[in-house]
Parts: sequence; C-alpha cells; structure tokens
Amino acid sequence: MSNSPHTSNRTPFIASRMAVIFSATFITILFLLHFLKPELDPSWRMISEYEIGRYGWMMSLAFFCWGSSVLSLLVALWGSLRTIGGKIGYAWLVLIGIALFGAGIFVTNAITDTTPSTANTLHTLCGAFVIMTFPIASSLIVGSLARNEEWGAVKRQQFWVEILVWLSMFAFFGSIIVSTSINPSAGRVGPEVYLGWPNRFMVVVYNVWLITIAANARKLSSGS
Repeated sequence: MSNSPHTSNRTPFIASRMAVIFSATFITILFLLHFLKPELDPSWRMISEYEIGRYGWMMSLAFFCWGSSVLSLLVALWGSLRTIGGKIGYAWLVLIGIALFGAGIFVTNAITDTTPSTANTLHTLCGAFVIMTFPIASSLIVGSLARNEEWGAVKRQQFWVEILVWLSMFAFFGSIIVSTSINPSAGRVGPEVYLGWPNRFMVVVYNVWLITIAANARKLSSGS
C-alpha cells in the first residue's frame, strides 16, 4: 500500500516544527540570562561567557538547542535542495550543527582571560566556524531553494532574511573595527570594545533565519 501525501510529508513537517521550537528556546534562554547574570555587561561581553559559573548550564543548553535547530532543519529540507550548491550548503550546515554542540560542551574562558585552556581553544574554534561561515552556508541553502519551484512563493522573503544575516555578521566585526579605531589603546577585547550587543544581534538573526526557513518548510509540507 502506498503512502499518502500526508504521511510522506509528516517527517519534514515535524522536523521543521522542532527547528522553530529549538531556535525559539535558544532566544528565550539567552534573553533570560541577561537578568540571571546581570554582572556580565552585554555591551562588551560575548554570549559564550554565560557558560561560565552560575547558570552556565543554561547557556550550554542554549547552544544545544541552536545545534538541534540546525539539524532539525536539515531533516525538514531533505529532498528540497537539488542543486550542487544546495548540497554543499547542506553538508556545511551539518558541520555548523556539530560545532554548536561543541560550543555547548567546551566552556570558554572569560573574554579577558588569556590563560591557555584546551576547552577554551575548542570553544573558540567552534564559535568562529559558526560566526564566520553561517552566512555562506545559509546563502547556498537560500540560493538552492530559490531554484526549487515549490519554494517560489517565499523566495523574496528568504532573500531579505539572508541579507539580514550578512548585515548582522558585518555589524559584529564592524563593531570591533570601529571600537579599536576610536580608541587604539582599547586592545582586541575589553570594556571599550563594544562587540557585545552586535554579537547578540547576530546570533538572534542567525536563529531568525532558521525559524524563517523552517516555518516555510512546515507550511509547504502541510500543503497550505
């Protein structure tokens, strides 16, 4: 007996829904940590520092949720990415999902702590991979979906969300460049390098991208 369209669409429908839930949970936890750990000044402290000490498990959980959102979205997109670029983007997102779990497992040092640490090094590598390459992977995904007729109705929306992803990354690195240009003695990081809010804006935008693509996948899989 053949599967009905409803049955065949059940897996991407559930997976896309889970992707939305996981990213929304990440954003919620990050929001709550600003009140639970007010000693970390969000103007210059990175979100990874919420993993240190009290309530650190919550930030680790947030990274796990973000990684789970990426992997859930990949399940939802299975079969929708038909171009070579899309398949490269798919594999790239697998690595990003793994890196996010690594960021949750390996706890970073405080941004001003230069003490050598294997955990800090691994966390930094995982974080840098996500921050610097997520826009590339997301562009490959959006570009591939734009060539899929089934996704034609949401092509414009996804294009603008993709633009926002790139702008958020440029804003993050731009905040470092501007801060050090204004005050050359500020150093690479510290209270006078205002990368904190751009860092938060960037990770939220990355998750908004995941929510947007997942919501569209859910809508298409439901046939609505």
